[in-house]
Amino acid sequence: MIEIRCDEKWENLINKSELQKILTIFLKYLYAGERGISLYIANDAVIQKLNREFRGKDCPTDILSWAYDEDDPGMFEAQMSEAELENSESTGVAGELVLSGERVSQQATENGWDFETELFRLLAHGCAHLAGWNHERSSEEASEMLELETELLKKVGLTNIY
Repeated sequence: MIEIRCDEKWENLINKSELQKILTIFLKYLYAGERGISLYIANDAVIQKLNREFRGKDCPTDILSWAYDEDDPGMFEAQMSEAELENSESTGVAGELVLSGERVSQQATENGWDFETELFRLLAHGCAHLAGWNHERSSEEASEMLELETELLKKVGLTNIY
């Protein structure tokens, strides 16, 4: 199950069908077996609140990720119905991603490409985090994570991003 939600401001910029395809490709590359994911595209105020609450950083960021753990259900998992939970358990849920639509828009402009390209780039980054990669532990792992993101983006036809 791939759940995609977004604030009204981002509804017209988001092609949910395309995002489901992209996320399915990323998850199949990163995990053995079928995996689901929850994606929420929010504004800076929402992501700043989450960043402060979960990471102790009182500023907006582009993407936050929570890998699901059997002992620590994610914040959106707690809101799911019993039927949705049973379905997610049978397929395996990788985790949750929250993106700032404002950061996506700003970074797309800074990088010289469109909103969708930046969105896909950040989704590759977030999915790598869900799969256990962490660019903050060491420069070696940061380099390896960037290589993985590049491979994910190639799978969806985006080359020469980095």
